[in-house]
Amino acid sequence: MRGAGIITVLLGGLPLLVAWIAGLTGLLESHRPVTNVIAEVLALLLIVLAWRFRRGRLAVAALLIGASNYLVRGPLAEAPTGAGATILVLAVPVILALLALLPERPIRHFQIVALTIAVVTLSSIAAAAGGAVSPAAGNHALTDLAVFLAAPDVARLVFLIATAFVALAFAARREAFEGALLWVLAAAALALLPGRNPDASALALGAAQVVLLLGVIEDSYRLAYHDQLTELPGRRALEETLQSLEGDYAIAMVDVDHFKRFNDRHGHKAGDEALRMVAAELRRVKGGGRAFRYGGEEFAIVFPGATPTISREHLEVVRSAIANRKFALRGQDRPRRKPDRPKSPARPARLISVTVSIGVAGPNARHATPDTVLRAADRALYRAKNSGRNRVVSEGDTRAVSKK
Repeated sequence: MRGAGIITVLLGGLPLLVAWIAGLTGLLESHRPVTNVIAEVLALLLIVLAWRFRRGRLAVAALLIGASNYLVRGPLAEAPTGAGATILVLAVPVILALLALLPERPIRHFQIVALTIAVVTLSSIAAAAGGAVSPAAGNHALTDLAVFLAAPDVARLVFLIATAFVALAFAARREAFEGALLWVLAAAALALLPGRNPDASALALGAAQVVLLLGVIEDSYRLAYHDQLTELPGRRALEETLQSLEGDYAIAMVDVDHFKRFNDRHGHKAGDEALRMVAAELRRVKGGGRAFRYGGEEFAIVFPGATPTISREHLEVVRSAIANRKFALRGQDRPRRKPDRPKSPARPARLISVTVSIGVAGPNARHATPDTVLRAADRALYRAKNSGRNRVVSEGDTRAVSKK
């Protein structure tokens, strides 16, 4: 989900930093039996979460890191530069880059199944190859290829290319999984590139799984507390905000005028564009206001520490900005992505606009709790709509507020 990726990128380096410091100083030496298998344990947890949340890419990434930790500690521990290690150090960044480029799929999707089979197959081949130096005795061409692929610079180049692909995917999507993969690649490079220590590698790969888990938590938080269409905080976030209000505050309810008619005339995609536009303007409200998606075409704005009189001035500014803002409907022949050489449209773009009605209220003797204030703001909203729409009405107003 957009927005969650930024937090994951900012926080994802902490587990890796802790693992690196612990590996250098030996702080967790006495807990080695636990730290050596934490990557596999977290892999099982992540796979269960991936199944529940229909995140196939997460399952493949967790399986890949868990299998890598098993190989580094077991079959490849005595042969860090053999053929098996070469297969592993080249396969991990390539598969992680592929995961970043793929769209999200459920676990049963054929692409996820194919990648899962690839991880299991390559892990088995790496374990079987172990410390072998050449793939076939007497075959100089294959021997030279094996020596070339085993060169440390080749592995570093593959990791750099994979990081570039993951960074591009993150820039395009800004989602938590792509943000987590950036740190997973860094952890895998520390754990798998030549010169590694098996115990330090286990810590780094365990940190990689922790980063994936942080991505799941952040994504789940965004889904629970933010609206995916408008990217505003959602109903649950509003309810928790209301519970924390005390003293002076104001609550405003906002409704898009004639939205059902708008949808029927222009279509649901145009309706979504209109809601995103309204949300973008509400997000800019001054006076300490915070906008929320309430549901459907309704929004709420909370002004902690403000009175309805002061908040109303800021709401008038927002109402006017929405009414004066025009946006073009996406035509059927309009490409989703901007071409390098855009062609002139066959007909001029059709500009449309929407308006909103707003009701605002604050605590008083008749309604002293946030829930009752919210209902009072809702009643004021309906008075605004009954008074002609495209206006702001305060709770207790006996007259309609004229349009600016």
